[in-house]
Amino acid sequence: MHTEQSLAADIRALGVTSTDLLTVHTALKKVGTIDTSQKSGAEVLIDALRSCVSEGLLLIPAHTFRNVRETPVFDIRRTMPCIGAVPCVAVEMANRAVDAGDPTCVRSLHVSHSVVAFGARAQEFVQGDRIGRTRTPMTGSYGKLYYENGKILLLGVDLTCNTFIHAVDEVLYSVTDEIVPITVTDYDGSTWVHAQHATSGPASASFERYRGALEKNGAVTYGKVGDADAMLIDARKCFSVVAYMQTVMPEPIDP
Repeated sequence: MHTEQSLAADIRALGVTSTDLLTVHTALKKVGTIDTSQKSGAEVLIDALRSCVSEGLLLIPAHTFRNVRETPVFDIRRTMPCIGAVPCVAVEMANRAVDAGDPTCVRSLHVSHSVVAFGARAQEFVQGDRIGRTRTPMTGSYGKLYYENGKILLLGVDLTCNTFIHAVDEVLYSVTDEIVPITVTDYDGSTWVHAQHATSGPASASFERYRGALEKNGAVTYGKVGDADAMLIDARKCFSVVAYMQTVMPEPIDP
């Protein structure tokens, strides 16, 4: 049975350090049996991750791209992520933190690709998502992984879940003229209409083609966290690999 301490040891063994900026994509079931005597498995994993970057910043993706595609509404408290259990628990933790006046946990206000940030500078870090007009702008939480030498941890998922690659694509491909108006509700109940531009670029199903080049360029480390296969990816090296490969052998654009 995996505990918060054993999971944290596995995460550190991959090369995660206390000052890292780390974003984590997870498949909780792949982690295996977790000791849930004190809290849920998702909370145990999140707390293990937080302890590993205690002086840095942890980002848990809380994407709602399917939700807003079906209904163009984003409520920062109530619009739950469409990508699994850990993101939903992270949103609930952010709601409690905001209500308690705790500035070290907050959800970013991005209508389709929000994150929940944990750390001393969480509120400052996510401000770029509030004004972002595309899914993963370089001024937002994903783009900052490049500028701040961040790392991407994939737990029990493959490269198709590496959302950072979409940020690289936004540098390489033009934004479309299509605008989607989405009604937004903030933590304080204020409401407005946000205009998001649709983006174009290769589909995430093609991301596995980067694996060999990431390995060759020392951009990925493999290991285990609990029972889950894990990949720790250097964001800057990932950017270079993707940009180069798209330049010399571009994939068809997925509008």
